[in-house]
Amino acid sequence: MPEERVNDCHLALTKFIVKGLHPFATVESNCFREMCRTLNPKYTPPSRSYLSDTLIPSWYGVEKANVISELKDVPKLAITSDGWTSLRQDHYLTVTVHYTSQGSVKQKVLHTRAVYKSQTGEVVAEEISDILEEFEIDLSKIVAKIYKIASIDKWPARIRAVVVWFKRSSMSKTVLTEKQQLLGLPQHSFILEVKTRWNSLYLMIERFMEQYPAIQAAALDLRLQKALSKDNLDRLKDEDFHKAEEFVQLMIILYTSTLCVSCEKNATCGQLLPILQKLEEHFTVKDEDTIFVASIKEKVWENLSQRYQKDDIQAFLHEVTAMNPRFKGRSVSDATWDRLRKKAVDTVTGGTNNRAGTGRHRAPAKGGVI
Repeated sequence: MPEERVNDCHLALTKFIVKGLHPFATVESNCFREMCRTLNPKYTPPSRSYLSDTLIPSWYGVEKANVISELKDVPKLAITSDGWTSLRQDHYLTVTVHYTSQGSVKQKVLHTRAVYKSQTGEVVAEEISDILEEFEIDLSKIVAKIYKIASIDKWPARIRAVVVWFKRSSMSKTVLTEKQQLLGLPQHSFILEVKTRWNSLYLMIERFMEQYPAIQAAALDLRLQKALSKDNLDRLKDEDFHKAEEFVQLMIILYTSTLCVSCEKNATCGQLLPILQKLEEHFTVKDEDTIFVASIKEKVWENLSQRYQKDDIQAFLHEVTAMNPRFKGRSVSDATWDRLRKKAVDTVTGGTNNRAGTGRHRAPAKGGVI
């Protein structure tokens, strides 16, 4: 067989083993080799060691280079991490990157790495950062903008210390569960924020607020008092609690908005303009706002107001919003209806319609049929 043909067969076999999650020993199975001889008597499958030491690393290197090249052109990314344990009790961390390209949502599994340290928030963040650096991903593409606000840059650290302590201590989990049952609170675990994960700061603070009565009760338990004093967790003050309360009330609409537009199978572009309008109203600074709330509002809206400002993007968003039946009571400009009419006619006629005449017709009343 020509060398090029042999390489093609090797690549196909490697994809079969890797993507099908088949054991490497498959290539040395008598039945597998008999099948290969039947399909192509001139092809000799590789040995198990050649597959694992040469073919798979070679293919991985090519695919990794392709992923790095593709992600360099992506302006914004989201990542998710999944910690899991094998049947042999080995712990692994899998990091996946999510992004949009040419109007479709894509995802790539960057790495599955064995982890031998305790899975605290700091360790997970360090592992994720190492993987992102390996794939030449700039952290600025994914770190939440909220962390650049001076008023909340250091404040959540005291709450994070409480969360970290409760997650590390086995006795605290037992005591906390008892207090949750006595107070009739949901038996939820704490959430530790990760800077590269969307909304994780909000989720950590929101869960902290939900469990705050149980935290106070647990702090008075004799089984935890010494440990709490040792770790100086009593540094949490009433001011921190009030800031947490204001933060949750302020950011819940942003969290809800993220959920509304974070959909893989359904189009959500038609919701962006109405959502931005609501967010502008919500994040407008008012006279009664505290300095803490006002500073967050200013920074958040300063960032959001710079999104989707290009003329072609604005035109597209106005068109998809006009076509969204949930917003048919919303005012739509005549220019938007004219563009939609023109596109509809061009789609039906294959673009052969007299383009000069389409602009003379007026659009139907808002909500009507084009």
